[in-house]
Amino acid sequence: MLFRGITLTIAILLTTSLVQLTGATTALAIDLQPTTTIFLPNITKMLGGADGWNTPFIVQNVGTSSTNLTFEFRRFSDGAVVKTRTVTGLASGTSVFHCPNCDDQLAAGGQYSVVIKSFGSPVVAVVNEHQNEANPQRQEALSYDGLTFGSTKVYLPYVSALSGGFYCTVISQNLGSAPASVTADFKSYDGQKTAQLTRTIVAGGSQFIDPRFEPNLTAGTEYAVTLSSTQPLGVVVNCHNDDASNPAPRAFSYNGVLAGSEIRTFAPYAAKNVNGRTSRVVIQNVGTVAAQPVLHWGFLGGPITTFLNGPVSVAPGAVWTYDFGASNLPDGERSLYVSGGQFAVLVDTRSPTTAMGFTGGTEYANRVYLPNITRTLGGPSGWTTPIIVQSQDGWAATVKWYRFADGALVYTQLLSFGFEPAMSIKVDPRSIPQLTDDTQYAVTIEASRGGVGAVVLELNDRGGDSAMAYEGMVPSPTAGFGTSSCSPTADVSGSSFICRFYGLPPGATPVNYAITVPGQADFTEQIKESIASDGSYHVTVAAVSLGLRTVTVSAGGSSKTASFTVNSPTFGVQITQSQNGSVAATTRAGAACIAYAQLPDKTFVTSNLLAVVKTADGVGKVSWTYPTQPGGGTATHFVECMTNGETHGASAPFNLP
Repeated sequence: MLFRGITLTIAILLTTSLVQLTGATTALAIDLQPTTTIFLPNITKMLGGADGWNTPFIVQNVGTSSTNLTFEFRRFSDGAVVKTRTVTGLASGTSVFHCPNCDDQLAAGGQYSVVIKSFGSPVVAVVNEHQNEANPQRQEALSYDGLTFGSTKVYLPYVSALSGGFYCTVISQNLGSAPASVTADFKSYDGQKTAQLTRTIVAGGSQFIDPRFEPNLTAGTEYAVTLSSTQPLGVVVNCHNDDASNPAPRAFSYNGVLAGSEIRTFAPYAAKNVNGRTSRVVIQNVGTVAAQPVLHWGFLGGPITTFLNGPVSVAPGAVWTYDFGASNLPDGERSLYVSGGQFAVLVDTRSPTTAMGFTGGTEYANRVYLPNITRTLGGPSGWTTPIIVQSQDGWAATVKWYRFADGALVYTQLLSFGFEPAMSIKVDPRSIPQLTDDTQYAVTIEASRGGVGAVVLELNDRGGDSAMAYEGMVPSPTAGFGTSSCSPTADVSGSSFICRFYGLPPGATPVNYAITVPGQADFTEQIKESIASDGSYHVTVAAVSLGLRTVTVSAGGSSKTASFTVNSPTFGVQITQSQNGSVAATTRAGAACIAYAQLPDKTFVTSNLLAVVKTADGVGKVSWTYPTQPGGGTATHFVECMTNGETHGASAPFNLP
């Protein structure tokens, strides 16, 4: 299936107390094409003193085979490589971390960009940024995702120039192969102040913008920023309120939002007065024309129940903000999404002593990775990391917990969303008896077709700014920016493939979509959406028919193609009973399944007894009963089952009454 704004049927923290792995070992064949390249724009060692900024990072092997890694540390000042570390034989499901403060080959007070290359298996990475770890009341904690792909257009919904005591440092890394000329367009929230700054960045290197030292920026102002570059960029924004006179320093970090073509953006978590924390949602127009954002929300664990129309015409690059703290809504935790156009969403959550931020997602992925999950790491008041998993259009997900130390799978749990898109479910490691205290995990989320997103809240009870957050990570593209491709290039039937296209006219609309279906006529659709501001467009396809599939996207007189291969499935679904009021099926033992019934008038039975997600028993049987339906004619049952990110379905008729 293709997932856009609607579903179209095509075919049924780390702390330094951890033990660091050994340094460089056997040299790698550096002329090989890496399986994955990850960019870390901001890595430091004791920046600001012995208890200054330290940025340990964690790399997780999310593939099925072992892999070899190289870490290249590039000096901020000139982009020169000052150290290369090699790790060989990182096993599937396991992680490695690097502690800059523990690295005697890096200079104290140094600031670096890092390029990670994996040879043999895909990887993901997360960076935790800490200051004043020895002084809990003044500790600062931030977290950001390692970057696997970038864009020539990157959007920053919030950059503060000493507004409310906060200043935000913008750190841009060149993910391309040639020097990048970068222009940063700043626009104040009220639209009255603008500025344009420029930077030149060597390939793989980083440069920063600090509002405190930019005379063209006005102190006391909140800006939205649009970055334009001749090479693809990845960006991290670090926001601080940590003047020495401030008794409660706070900080948060977020990843810059790449230009995108989706018209729904999902954010798994927002709070109003929860443990003193409240969220402000910042929505930036990343499209090429003015648009009206619509903010939708509902309580965690429940359906989306409320929507609010934003301003009628938010200009490209401009923002609209919604502060839950200023609303008359009841206290509580919520999930949300934004519709109405191409929007970046930042959720900025603060208390008087803490701050954390993350950006929304649009990927519709059926695999999401969380490299660093902890349960009371460092003791009872140590780091614990609740996970918030949000349905996009997926009806179920399995969460797999792998112990960090040895990669062993210690627990698998099922999350059920039913037919409630954008619902979020909170998972606290402390509530799971199969997990142990003072332990670190890597987590993989596998979802049904339609996909999920996730955010990790990293919290401790030691005082100070003991909160940070990072976004769940999707599989990296199989090709770099500018090359149309699908990820993965091959997978089993029932999997989802994310296809990205480049070189289309920015803003062109409508979009014509076509996909080959072996043994059938091509599926075609015209979609009333527009090409992203960087000339890209992406779709997620849940494919069933075996063989080579070619996807073509056309807009504004230009067409681009990409391909993937669908291999034999590992299981199937067969309906064994279909009658008014009951349906049964057989599938793989342990698969998660959902059923629904379509009546002759094309409406659906709304019984909660039918929509519940069930697990197939030890021989693969699963069944539902629900109130019989009145009327006459022929209706249809549908059953879908999911395991390991692979979704299959079947249908069967039944008669009314």
